[in-house]
Amino acid sequence: MIKLSWPPKELNPNHTGKLRLKMRAQKAYRAEAWKSTLAVLPPAFRAPPETEIPMIVTFYPPDSRRRDRDNIIASFKRGQDGIAMAMHADDYWFRPRYQFGEPVNGGSVVVAFGEAQYSREAEASSVVNPRFRGA
Repeated sequence: MIKLSWPPKELNPNHTGKLRLKMRAQKAYRAEAWKSTLAVLPPAFRAPPETEIPMIVTFYPPDSRRRDRDNIIASFKRGQDGIAMAMHADDYWFRPRYQFGEPVNGGSVVVAFGEAQYSREAEASSVVNPRFRGA
C-alpha cells in the first residue's frame, strides 16, 4: 500500500495560476509518488510487461468541502505517473478504481494493488448521491 499526500491545488485542472508553479507542483508530486512507491516495492522490482495492473485509489480529503470528483482524479495523474515510473510500467496498463473516504487532517491518497482490497460498500457510497432522485 502506498500513502501519498493530498495533491496540491496547482494540479487541479481548473487552477488558473502561473504555469511555472503548476510545473513545479507536478514534478514534486510525481517525485513524491516515485519515492513512496520505491519504499514499498522489493528491490529491482519490474511490473510484468503488458499486463493489467488493478489498483484501488482512495482519496481522503483534507476537509469536508464539496469537491468535483473528476478534478480530484485528474489531480492525481502525476502521482499515478510517479508510481508507474517506480514500477517500470506503462500507466496505460493500470486499471484504477476510485474510492472517496472521510476527511483526514492534511488529506491523503492511499493506493493499493489488487481487486481483493476493493470495498463494495465504499463504491456504493461514493457513487450514489442520495439527493439525486433520477429523471
